[in-house]
Amino acid sequence: MVKKVSIIICTYNRADSLATTLESILLVSVPLNWECEVLLVDNNSTDTTKAVVTAFIKNGFTSLRYIFEPQQGLSFARNAGMRAAHGEIVVFTDDDVIVERDWLVELVKAFTEHDADCVGGKIKPVWPGKKPMWLSKRNENILAILDYGDDLREMGVGDEPLFGANFSFSKRILEKVGYFNTSLGRMGNKLYGSEDTEMFGRIFTAGGKVIYQPQAVVHHILAPHRLKKSYFRKWHCDAGEGLGFSLGHYTKRNLWGVPYFYLHDTLKVFGRYIAALFTLQSDKIFYQEQKLIFQLALIRSRLKVYAGSGF
Repeated sequence: MVKKVSIIICTYNRADSLATTLESILLVSVPLNWECEVLLVDNNSTDTTKAVVTAFIKNGFTSLRYIFEPQQGLSFARNAGMRAAHGEIVVFTDDDVIVERDWLVELVKAFTEHDADCVGGKIKPVWPGKKPMWLSKRNENILAILDYGDDLREMGVGDEPLFGANFSFSKRILEKVGYFNTSLGRMGNKLYGSEDTEMFGRIFTAGGKVIYQPQAVVHHILAPHRLKKSYFRKWHCDAGEGLGFSLGHYTKRNLWGVPYFYLHDTLKVFGRYIAALFTLQSDKIFYQEQKLIFQLALIRSRLKVYAGSGF
């Protein structure tokens, strides 16, 4: 019996890189006895995204479907793709990656051979030039770079998460835990996050099995603007703000809506930042600066919620 896998690509104003991604998916190998559909979810793009997708379909990419999701936000777009998907396995990748030819085969193999509920793989960087000296290994996750080694393994609750540029879910686990939390995740130019981590938390709570499959590889094309300090500062500012808003009206121990434990964490981060200044090491200083930006943005968003103007 032939089974189906659905590849979902959510996009927002990246028509140029999207074309490169679709070209690589056209060449991907499909596992034996499986069919593949590709769903392109346009999350309110104002560029030539629709024209790019239409051209691919007209030129023979018949398994490609175009879906328009007007509600801004990555989680809304992902959920729209999952609602439209017909596959027993739902695979996500991004609009700025190149997938390896055996990528899909390796993902499906991990599901079938290990009875997995979720599978993710490596995400290798494609640098536009030299890697910046100030960019430490600890910051590479912000660029969606992921490499947990060369051994397939089952992931645990305390492990680092898999990333949306290369992860996949069985329909059975989605029926148990539901879709992505729409109060979290990137929204337009706001770099909110945490939706992936929250989803994995629900999967583990439901007893789901998560597998890291290092043979399933995608290559992430890094745009030059993402290798500037300003991007990292904005990422931490938006991430802190998004987390603060996601808490809603917090009723436990707090000061003006800011949980006490966040105030405590901020003091510790500030202390580490001051200590880093004395090292005169630019990568350490910048790393702690970003952590402090995150905490301060979180506090600011909590104060906005408290004042009644949070959203």
